[in-house]
Amino acid sequence: MPQLIDPPPSPAPIELGDAIAALVALRFDAAEQGAWDAALPILAGLSANRRFLGDLAVAALTTRDDGRHAYGPPVMMLAHGVGPWFLRANLWPAADDALLCASGRRAFFYDLPHDHNFSFLTIGHHGPGYESDGWEVDTPPLGLPGEAVALRPTGRVRLDRDRMMLYRAHRDVHAQRPPARFSVSLNLVESSGRERARSQYRYDTDDGRIASRLDVTAIEGLLPLVAHLGGGEGAGLLDEIAARHPAPRMRFAAVRALAGSATDVDARVAILDAAARRDDPLVSTLAARALGDLPGVLAWAETGPAAGT
Repeated sequence: MPQLIDPPPSPAPIELGDAIAALVALRFDAAEQGAWDAALPILAGLSANRRFLGDLAVAALTTRDDGRHAYGPPVMMLAHGVGPWFLRANLWPAADDALLCASGRRAFFYDLPHDHNFSFLTIGHHGPGYESDGWEVDTPPLGLPGEAVALRPTGRVRLDRDRMMLYRAHRDVHAQRPPARFSVSLNLVESSGRERARSQYRYDTDDGRIASRLDVTAIEGLLPLVAHLGGGEGAGLLDEIAARHPAPRMRFAAVRALAGSATDVDARVAILDAAARRDDPLVSTLAARALGDLPGVLAWAETGPAAGT
C-alpha cells in the first residue's frame, strides 16, 4: 500500500507560484534522501489554498490562460519543465458524472490494477476522494508478458481531503474506484528521466501476473518504419538503440524491428539468436521466446503492439 503520511497540522495556504519557487529552491529530486519529507509541507500548503485551482479553471474558460496549464479529462498540469518533477491536479469524477460517462472509466484508470514507473506524493484537495484497493510488490518485476509477481494485498484506502500518500515506483499497485462525489487530488511527481527506463504495468491480481504494459509510446511505432524505410542509417540507429537505450523495452523493440525487416528467415533468426545470447535479461528472454514463435513476433514487428496493450 502507498505510505500514508500525516500532513502538517493546519498548514498556511500558499500560492501556486510560491509553491513552484519553493520546490525550485529546495532542488527537489526524488532520488535524494529525505526529498519527499522536505517537499511535503509545500504540497500541503498549496492544497490548503482552496481558491487557486478554481481560478485557473475560470481563466482557461475565459481565454485568459497563457497556455502553461495543459489540461484534459483526467489531469490539469500545474507546473513542468522547471526541475526533475512536475505538479498536476488529477480530476476524479463520480460514477454518474458526465465527465466519466463521456470519457469512460479507463480514462481515469478506474478498476484497473496498475503500478507506476515513477514515484509521486499525492494529497486529497477537494471532495471525498477516490477509494483504491492496494497490493504491494517486494521485488520489481522484470517486465515479461504474463510474468508471475508476488502481490501482497494491503486493503482498501480512501484519499480523503487533506490525506497524503506516497506512491512508490513499482512497489505499490492499486485499482481506483470512483468517489462518491467529484474529487480532486494534487500530485508532486518524479520526472527525473529515470522513469523512462522503466515500464508501467497492468496486473491480473487474481492470478498474480503482469497482464500488459501500459506505457507503449509513439516512438516504438516509428521503429518498424525506420527499419523498413530508413536504409543503412536507419539500421545503424536501430543497432544503437538495441545496444544502448536505457529502457529494456526499447532495446527489444529495436531488435524486433530489425528482425521484422530482415530479407530472409535465416537473417531474422540470426538477429534474434544474437539478442537471445545477450547479458540483458528482458531482451534475451523475449528474443528467446520470439525464436520459438517466429511468425508471431515478426507480425508484431510489422504492425506494432496491439492497441490497449
